[in-house]
Amino acid sequence: MAFEDFIPRKLLKALEDIKYIPGYGEKNASRFVYGFLKLDEIKKESIVKSLEGLFSIRQCKECNILTDQEVCAICSNPKRSKKYIAVVEESQDAYKIEKLERFKGVYHILGGRISPLEGIAPEDLSIELLKERIKKHNPKEVIIATNPNPEGEATANYLMKILKHYNVKITRIATAIQFGTLIEYVDDLSLEESIERRT
Repeated sequence: MAFEDFIPRKLLKALEDIKYIPGYGEKNASRFVYGFLKLDEIKKESIVKSLEGLFSIRQCKECNILTDQEVCAICSNPKRSKKYIAVVEESQDAYKIEKLERFKGVYHILGGRISPLEGIAPEDLSIELLKERIKKHNPKEVIIATNPNPEGEATANYLMKILKHYNVKITRIATAIQFGTLIEYVDDLSLEESIERRT
């Protein structure tokens, strides 16, 4: 009997489909699916409903952050200053900074970082939208808060190079975060220090 004939087709399909998620190879897909199957029916149904609810999630037309509205709660908040734009790689990075409740500006989500090895070029990121926002709002400062790793640094250097033609102060978060660490996993104190000590 072939391997594919031994495993239930629905199980095999789930194992294959989970691998579409970036970062989920065979090992993580197996952990997710088999872990899911061990749950009771109520918890399984709750997870499935939560995942179905994600179909209503979209990108904010202003900043690109994940939201359930056309314009996110941050961009539409009149108390937030559009004179300060924090540029991050992904929505979860903005959420992490927002959790500190210190930053009163707005965010810009690039949707990734420059990574030739992964085939991600500058044109694959929302850099053109960032340029439009700078022209529209004429901010005082653009804070580049990409991750402190090779890809994040390459993205930061690229942004600093193209944004120097605009009449805006460009800063980079400080190195209180250990090189190679992802912002979404940084402790609050180190992240706050990195933002406060930006240069």
